[in-house]
Amino acid sequence: MTFSINFNGYDISALISGFTAIDRNIGSSWNNILSDSVSRYGQTFLRSSLSAKTINISFIKSGVPGDWVEIREQLAKVLDTNAPAPLIFSDEPNKVWHALPDGAQTLSENITSLLATGTLTFLVPSGYAESVDTKVLNNDNSGEENGTIINNADNSVSVLINNNGTLPIYPTIKVT
Repeated sequence: MTFSINFNGYDISALISGFTAIDRNIGSSWNNILSDSVSRYGQTFLRSSLSAKTINISFIKSGVPGDWVEIREQLAKVLDTNAPAPLIFSDEPNKVWHALPDGAQTLSENITSLLATGTLTFLVPSGYAESVDTKVLNNDNSGEENGTIINNADNSVSVLINNNGTLPIYPTIKVT
């Protein structure tokens, strides 16, 4: 299976020879806010938040210098967006990062080895990926991984929905 990366509807892997490293890290950076007052035993915790996330993708492109002119132009076209766009990795096809290019995008061309190396840097303002996977909870699958539906004695229904993600979700509920 070939590893692929899709950004804003473009298959980046079709433009290059291969990926050499991807830095997605574990979560986003945490910002812990403490009180300004310092006591003998430290500071008081006030709140924490997640920062935007940075994803770095390193790649190689083999060929001759004429090939590198084309790759620069094609990648510039792919990366030309002024708002976050879908970034999807083939090893996590059910997740989408809403990202945009950030900072300098690099391409270092080595004429001796006929190999160019580059790094694409993406910023994910939200700091997290979103699931594109839809789950359905109904009477047929009640009690399984999606949750449980309980028909109560008073003819009401209680529903427990399992969130298998890492962040709170807001489900879409259809009642018939």
